[in-house]
Amino acid sequence: MHDFRHPVLLLHTLGASGETWADVIGADQSRFSAPDLPGHGMRRAEVFDTAKAVATCLKTGPRFHVAGSGLGAYVALEVCRAAPERVASLVLAGFPAAGGPERVEATAKALQEQGVEGFATSYMQNTLHPGGAGSREVFSRTFRAMRPEGLLSALAAALSWRLPESRRPAMVLRGEHDVRVGEEAARSLAATLGADYVTLPLAGHVAYVDDPRGFREVLDAFHRATEAQEEH
Repeated sequence: MHDFRHPVLLLHTLGASGETWADVIGADQSRFSAPDLPGHGMRRAEVFDTAKAVATCLKTGPRFHVAGSGLGAYVALEVCRAAPERVASLVLAGFPAAGGPERVEATAKALQEQGVEGFATSYMQNTLHPGGAGSREVFSRTFRAMRPEGLLSALAAALSWRLPESRRPAMVLRGEHDVRVGEEAARSLAATLGADYVTLPLAGHVAYVDDPRGFREVLDAFHRATEAQEEH
């Protein structure tokens, strides 16, 4: 059995929380860290703040793997920009984010018309893969507890993503049924990063919730390969 060298930082998607990674982590809790990002989970009273999110991530350790989905992928990129020497590898899922001010405005209007609970229901129905095997209850509960300010500030930040200048081993992962990130966009991001590209056939936009077992298998294999390269 491979003895992994570095801990793994898992960063959740918009509207979720660190708790939504539980099915990916399983019993192997000591290796993983899955914090709540500002505005989410136990921090839902906050608005999203990139600097605070990065500061939270850097508590993981002196060097770590980082994997982020959606909003979490944006934060993962910001961690790479802030402290590239600390990041052993990078996994981006459900990314790149697309849109601009008009998307934030449309989301604000939807929240006003539907309320957070109605918006969360619609978002999850249109985003999660119907055939997914993962647990949806935690994601649903966390999303419905969000404040509109938290959602909108996080979405606005994620849409302003930029690539880090330094490179490291990277992978772009896309759920085959992702209706929010097209295959062409995900493949283009992988090519720009010089990253591996992987598709999970039983997943949609939030692949780690739809297919936690498949996500974990891909993650472990990538980390084994990355750490083997470090040894040479």
